[in-house]
Amino acid sequence: MNSIYRIICICLPEFMNQKQFNPFSRNIFYLLCLILLSGRFLLPHFNTHDVLSILSWDVFGYYLYLPATFIHHDLGLKDFSWIQQVLDTYHPTIGFYQAYMGPTGDYVMKYPMGLAILNFPFFSIGHVAAHIFGYSPDGFTLPYQLSIALGSIFYAMVGLWFLRKVLLSFFDDKIVALVMIVIVLGTNYLSLSAFDGMMPHNYLFTIYALVTWLTIRWHDDPRWKFAIPLGLLCGLAMLVRPTAGVIVLVPLLWGAWGSLEWKKIWNLVAGNFPQIIVMVLLLFLVVDFQILYWRVYSGKRLYYSYEKVEQLEWIAPYLGKVLFSYRKGWLIYTPVMIFALAGFYPLAVKYSKIFLALFLFFIVNLLIVASWPTWWYGGSFGQRALMESYMILAFPLGAFLEWVLHKSKIILRPFLVVFLMLASLNLFQTWQYYNYIIDSSRMTSRYYWQIFGKTSVTEIDRKYLLPSLDDEEKEIIPIEEKFSTRMLASYNFEKPTKDELPGLCRDTAHNGNNSFKMDKNRVFSPGINIPYNELSKRDFAWIKVCGHIYFTCKPEDVLCWLVVTCIQDGKPYKYRKLPLDRAGLKPFEWNKLCLDYCTPYLEYKNGEVQVYFWYHGEKELLVDDIEIKLFEFD
Repeated sequence: MNSIYRIICICLPEFMNQKQFNPFSRNIFYLLCLILLSGRFLLPHFNTHDVLSILSWDVFGYYLYLPATFIHHDLGLKDFSWIQQVLDTYHPTIGFYQAYMGPTGDYVMKYPMGLAILNFPFFSIGHVAAHIFGYSPDGFTLPYQLSIALGSIFYAMVGLWFLRKVLLSFFDDKIVALVMIVIVLGTNYLSLSAFDGMMPHNYLFTIYALVTWLTIRWHDDPRWKFAIPLGLLCGLAMLVRPTAGVIVLVPLLWGAWGSLEWKKIWNLVAGNFPQIIVMVLLLFLVVDFQILYWRVYSGKRLYYSYEKVEQLEWIAPYLGKVLFSYRKGWLIYTPVMIFALAGFYPLAVKYSKIFLALFLFFIVNLLIVASWPTWWYGGSFGQRALMESYMILAFPLGAFLEWVLHKSKIILRPFLVVFLMLASLNLFQTWQYYNYIIDSSRMTSRYYWQIFGKTSVTEIDRKYLLPSLDDEEKEIIPIEEKFSTRMLASYNFEKPTKDELPGLCRDTAHNGNNSFKMDKNRVFSPGINIPYNELSKRDFAWIKVCGHIYFTCKPEDVLCWLVVTCIQDGKPYKYRKLPLDRAGLKPFEWNKLCLDYCTPYLEYKNGEVQVYFWYHGEKELLVDDIEIKLFEFD
């Protein structure tokens, strides 16, 4: 907490110094802050008995450190009863995925503690308010939710303030004002600060702004009062999200361009080497809070708290999806940032000293974002994982706007019209998102254009959304839809392979001469393995898988499943099974079984769909004629 106090003591005077204001951008700053604050209360989500409450889903996981430590004194969640009571009372999540049992028997939080540290002052305010106004002091009643929400707006305002201060070091007042307007009103920054500001992206934006401002100040005047908070903030960024450590590229490469500039940087570093050492030590000191937590509650200094399937993949395999997918493509839902990318060229021409640091940060950060297997990053409006980088992209965006404003009116006016249209589109689509027209994670190109410009949506429109991968309920092909159908594949055991011969039955078959005998020694039947890319070129499709089974035992003894699943990189996706002992089958005759299945969304189409029978009983039974039929929207 002393570290946070030190940062506040250094930054607060700059925040309060009115002489730093320029008139136009100052007024724009006030206006944007008013918009953020109004937006928070226009869509409050303070209902603490609803999953739409503020402290829910991932935010619940980031926040859990605080009530666990300061209310229940149970950071290892040894007494799960209080967690269960929170889940039963406030319903902050469906399924408790925010912590997992560790090697020592304690629960280990999935998410790092940086956000909890930043929220501690506002948690404390909420805790005091709960006692004063008679609310339950359990960490989740209205005072806590309100306080955390206002805290997120406070951090957003601080971030915008220092964004403005940083930009004023390079651009004139009008350019700075325009950049702020474009970022807040023309991108998903508005959604991720005013409405979903409790997620880490809003906080990281502010940390990035402070790191950039301190970097500029330290290069201009290398003093301890800038070096100390710079090291602390870089560590804090990593404590919020480890991948945010990429921000160290900004102070590391700031001003690096050409041999002469590199020489100046070397002299700067050599002349202030003790400060460099202290900055690095402070960075690791902050990160060590998380390492200490892991050591105590997992028994390991370095502990991977996410699930094993959630790991960065080499290298940026989802880049195209992150940028252009209708599901959550950055440039689809935030097209105005195309101008920020174009602005790297005028930035390199006019502001070459800072180009390398900013451009390299953007590239490395983008590659990291595009390497996460859940590349759409859950529910949000647009690509949320890139929102904090808008602080860095503000520089090329400013360079582009500066270039445009110095052109003739023939060029200037069309650009201003385009900016206005894209900002209007963003505001309207943000409204669509919070009115459940744009879905948070299941968008498709067909659905996007189906609801483009609409103020309401029908159930027919929603048929074009991606299916929910977590839905374990029985799926049924919507018969009211118009489908084209075709047989994809079938398997009838008439041309058995060498491995299938021992299980072949030649005296009883549904069609033809052969069927396949299953017993306790043959638990998996041969089946159909069809490449995923042969199913459909669309994002998803319905299939119906069928098979036939013959038995002579009691129906309840038919302990067998008809299974369909998708396999990619050796991992099953959307595993579905039909238990046959509950399917109302009849003995001494061939029974046809069918299972409807909506194919999942896979990043790569090089996997396969598998259909087979899985037997786990003692009696013998026969299976035959497995088939897959495809149903596609006309």
